[in-house]
Amino acid sequence: MPIRDLAAHAARYVTVGELAEYWAVSRQQIYKRIESGALESIRLGSRLYRVRTCAALEYERRVTVTNGTNKSGSDRAGANSLLKASRLPQEIGLQRVPKKFGTK
Repeated sequence: MPIRDLAAHAARYVTVGELAEYWAVSRQQIYKRIESGALESIRLGSRLYRVRTCAALEYERRVTVTNGTNKSGSDRAGANSLLKASRLPQEIGLQRVPKKFGTK
């Protein structure tokens, strides 16, 4: 059954699919948040997770989403949000590996 309001959801746990549908993102995005440690969950199998409803609500409170536009219409706000987005992988522990050209 689809979630209508996460705060009023009666179940203590939600599935990755239910949460992805509620947040209008792919299941892979939920898995990425779980694997990075940003979203608390319990693991029941190799790719079978359950997320506590209160953990999902806490994640919603912590995370802010920007679309790159400002109410004043400034292009600078869009540049700032892109700059913040480019820093995100380092914040969750990902690092870029430089390519070595000319090697096989």
